[in-house]
Amino acid sequence: MRERNVTRADLAQALNAKLRFTKTESLKLIDHVFSELTDALKNSKEVKIPFFGVFFARMKKERIGRNPKTMEAHKISARKVVGFRVSRLMKERVNMYVQKKIKP
Repeated sequence: MRERNVTRADLAQALNAKLRFTKTESLKLIDHVFSELTDALKNSKEVKIPFFGVFFARMKKERIGRNPKTMEAHKISARKVVGFRVSRLMKERVNMYVQKKIKP
């Protein structure tokens, strides 16, 4: 069975438990961090978070796509997309956790 996703409320609860912020302060802090991240990406800046990874925005060109059911062609407009590259250290941490979990 798959575990549930970590939500904004879960992050706020963790801030509350570890740093003793109130729930309201925690939610405001999380919202502010995401707002700053979004603003930077809107301006095509990279957001580097050490030991975690890099968020980046890039433009995708206009292209022709097809409806797989009808094979009808549609124009997909140019747009900005967000990408993420995980850091080497984060990969190692996750893989170390997975390896420990798998071993008997």
